[in-house]
Amino acid sequence: MDNITINDFEGPLDLLLHLVKTSKMDIYEINTSYIIEKYLEYIHQMQDLNIDVASEYLVMAAELIHLKSKMLINLDDEVEEDEEFSISSEEELKQRLIDYEKYKKSADSFRTLEENRKEYLTRSPENIMEYAQNQKYDMDLSIDALINAFLEYQKRLENEKPLETKITHKEISIKDRIISIRNIIKLKKKVEFTELFDNYSREYIIVTFLSILSMSKNNEIKLSQKDNFSPIIIESR
Repeated sequence: MDNITINDFEGPLDLLLHLVKTSKMDIYEINTSYIIEKYLEYIHQMQDLNIDVASEYLVMAAELIHLKSKMLINLDDEVEEDEEFSISSEEELKQRLIDYEKYKKSADSFRTLEENRKEYLTRSPENIMEYAQNQKYDMDLSIDALINAFLEYQKRLENEKPLETKITHKEISIKDRIISIRNIIKLKKKVEFTELFDNYSREYIIVTFLSILSMSKNNEIKLSQKDNFSPIIIESR
């Protein structure tokens, strides 16, 4: 017999189920007499080794001895049974083992789910309204962020470009465009970055972008963004 003790099991049914599996029996077609013999042999071995055996295991041993005696003398099931014994037939013992195996598998599944759940961290819900009030654009932007926004805007323009276009050339200087942007900011106080590109010509877009860079470099305007991917806001300093 394996070098295991009573403490390795969760109860008498756990021990019986272990004996069924180590005997390589089908849970639905167990040899009741053989399993009873193995169980009693196990209990006696534990006692011979002066190992304390829990009372529940001894109660089950008494149940099995009673059942075995019934099987040996072919006692009719209709004969009134002693109320001290709860297992009255082989079928009842088999059914208890089948039910226990189902409960044990379910418990193992829940235990696995519990262990998997420990890998996730959660936090209590928060009221985020305080963050929505008094919105402020106070995230300072780097030149890289501004360039990235410009490139994204260019991509969007490419997708929106009509199939047929009529191109007209109108020269515009950075100086003139800066004056125009100043007037827009003076009128609107705050303006989104993309609102300044009201003309889709390549020259106009480049001049506008260079004008914004120049004004930012001279600390004439402030560029801010609430968070990543939010609109870039331009306002005078």
